[in-house]
Amino acid sequence: MNVLFMGTPEFAVPGLRSLAASTHNIIAVVTQPDRPKGRSKLPSPSPVKKEAQKLGLEVLQPLNINEETFVKQLQNFSADCIVVVAFGQFLSGSIIHLPRYKCINIHASLLPKFRGAAPINWAIIRGETMTGITAVIMTVKMDAGDIITQKETPISPQEDAGELEKRLASMGADVLVETLDLVEKGEAAYTKQEEKDVTFAPKLKKEDGLIPWSRGSEEIYNLVRGLTPAPGAYTYYVKNGSEKRERIIILKTQIHAAPKTGNSLSPGTVIESAPCGIHVATMDGLICITRLQPEGKRAMDAQEYIRGHKMAAHDMFVS
Repeated sequence: MNVLFMGTPEFAVPGLRSLAASTHNIIAVVTQPDRPKGRSKLPSPSPVKKEAQKLGLEVLQPLNINEETFVKQLQNFSADCIVVVAFGQFLSGSIIHLPRYKCINIHASLLPKFRGAAPINWAIIRGETMTGITAVIMTVKMDAGDIITQKETPISPQEDAGELEKRLASMGADVLVETLDLVEKGEAAYTKQEEKDVTFAPKLKKEDGLIPWSRGSEEIYNLVRGLTPAPGAYTYYVKNGSEKRERIIILKTQIHAAPKTGNSLSPGTVIESAPCGIHVATMDGLICITRLQPEGKRAMDAQEYIRGHKMAAHDMFVS
């Protein structure tokens, strides 16, 4: 099968590698334009572009994939199928219906749950214990097409979004090739999604990362996991008696039970430093911050931060 591959981030790279090693033929790779990166702000190629160049594949980088002249360029490739893995631009109907096998999207959730741009993050944030990969026929409606292939995997209670993304990227690469094989052989089954089961995973906004200390420990724990390593869950540290606030990204936490004497302190109150790090009051118990990153500085263990800031009981983390 002659395939056009569309993808941009690191998540899409294993799929590109697997497709290149399969019996299918990659005609070209479409990825986002080079973007400024780092302190130098120099244009940097996407992970998919770097991998495509290593594989000796033609790379296309449209500013607007739906622009008429680019759609005509895609048409000239006469692709049997277009595979989309986290490309990052909306595809119009003129592209979706272009190849004879249409466009197949590899999505990192068990659709119809978590349609949208950030399914891995939201699955963890919302405390899901299972996730997976779904291959669907693309439609103009986001992530709403018929399911061809779906594979499940458990989410470990300790797993953060970065760790889960790596596992799902590898899993998605296998599902991609398996799905194309089924389609090419005429053995694919197409299952409609149950609209009553739809949930959404919208693009994360900065304010989604602000830790709500008035919530329960488990909810805060899942928020931190779901936003690590990026964009990061954050809070503001205020020393007792001071009005100065320091923004801190929280990278790792542990849930602790409330003291036997009960916990009457306001949520966000620092209770004490402990071997694990920093004990903080929540609505229903304690959470221990074990790793963090002060704004503009490197990531560090919480104990290192305590030593440098003389953190004391009744200091506060605030939202």
